[in-house]
Order: sequence, then C-alpha cells, then structure tokens
Amino acid sequence: MGNYSKNISKRFAHTKINEGYCLICGSFGRLSPDHVPPKGAITITKVQQRHITELMGVGASKVKGVESPNGSKFKTICHKCNNEHLGGNDDEIARVCKSLTLKVKGYFTSLNHPYNFISTDVDSMKFSRAMIGHILAATSVEECKSPQKYSPYLQPLKDFVLGDDSALDDSHDIYYWFYPFNKHLSAKCVGFYNEGHIATVSLLSFFPIAFMVTKKDEGTFPAHSRKLAFGDDQLHFDLSPRGYTFSEFPFHGLKGNQMMAFTDFQTIVSYPIGQ
Repeated sequence: MGNYSKNISKRFAHTKINEGYCLICGSFGRLSPDHVPPKGAITITKVQQRHITELMGVGASKVKGVESPNGSKFKTICHKCNNEHLGGNDDEIARVCKSLTLKVKGYFTSLNHPYNFISTDVDSMKFSRAMIGHILAATSVEECKSPQKYSPYLQPLKDFVLGDDSALDDSHDIYYWFYPFNKHLSAKCVGFYNEGHIATVSLLSFFPIAFMVTKKDEGTFPAHSRKLAFGDDQLHFDLSPRGYTFSEFPFHGLKGNQMMAFTDFQTIVSYPIGQ
C-alpha cells in the first residue's frame, strides 16, 4: 500500500469539500464546481489532474492523476460567483476560442499562408473577467477552509472579477500568446526569477490561448506574447514556430539563472485520457 500511495497524485488530497469560503467573494457556504477551462471553450472529455511538480523529474510518468469524466473541475467558489461573475462571461471565452480554433486550423492546412498572424474580435473586459475568475478558482480546497487574508496581489483580481472595471488599472498587466497543446495549465501564483528580476505571474493556458496576469510594469513574459488592454477589440496571435519553445511559460524549462517558486497545489495540469 505504501508504494502504491506514492504513485497517486497529491491532487487527491485537495479536491474533497462541500462548504467553505469562496475564493472570489469570500462568503462562506456551499461551494460550486467550476470547470477550468470553462465549458464551451473546449471539448469536454475525460481528464486527469496532477500537480505540475509531479510532471517533473524521474518517475513522473508513474504518478496517477485525479480522474474526472467531464472535464477539469475545482470546487472552490460559491454558486453566485460561478454562475454570475464567471458564467455570465464564459460565453465570450467560448466564442473567442471557437473563432481562433477555426483560424488556427485554416492556417496549418493552408499551403501558401502569406502571414504568421491571425486575429479575432474580443470583448476584452468580459474575456479577462472570466479568465481571471477561473485562475483564482483553480487551486486547492485547503484555501477554502479559512477566511482569505488580504493580498495586495490577489485582491485587485478578485475586485475585478466581482465587477470593478478599474480594479487592475494600477496593479496588473495582462499578456497572451498562442498555446498549441491539448493539456491545460493553471497557475494561481508563481514567482519567476530571470536575470536578476523577480516577477509574480498567474496563468491559464489551454488550446489555443495562454493567458497570463502579472504585476503592472514588473512582469516577465515570452517575447512573442501580446499585451492586452481593456480598450482592445481584437486578439492577435503569432503562430510562427519560434514561439513554441516558450508557449508553456513559465513551465517551459529553466535556463541560465532562471528560478521558480510556487506552492504545488496552486499549479495544476489536466489532460485528456482514453482518446
């Protein structure tokens, strides 16, 4: 039993809960399962969840993840936040992802595509509000067992999701880029060190987009990414192969003096199985 338990993802210990403190509004009560990525943005399939740390090092392939028959879910937010603040904006994520997926397929099936760029219309406020809400939700139920302490990094994100359109004006920047993989990455909070600079980043990546939030004017980001402003009405993606190496940023593999610091249960990978 001892050796068997070592091969089970620690994610199992971070999924079982009924009541707790919502990680967006802070209210205590019955918690609602949130699909991350949201339904409509991807094809819902049977998946496994693991901590990203369990994909690293020797023996990673032997770790059995948490299985779900209908997509990756996190029970960390209340019914109101799930259905109103996230669900009310998830249709924009679904619309954008469907549009991008068609254009990505068109790009890679065309023999004579003259440019490496595609774009699609977006309601940047709705899209960002839902994506950030899912980033906040994608973590451990351990965080729901006690009231949330004030965080100068996380509080503006919560306020924005709850409807304050100007909450991020002086606190955060948003970047995005093409993400070409079928596995999903979520990272609520990662400290990334590069060339003497430390940045805090939060991330949600699933085909065909990586979406990252970081401290305003202090972030580190892939060179091929684009910065999103709330006045933008389009998303633009560079599909050239030069960006593939860093498309899983910040989990692309450290180089030089790069380092990361994070809590394992705040960084999750989910991937389709049985296909």
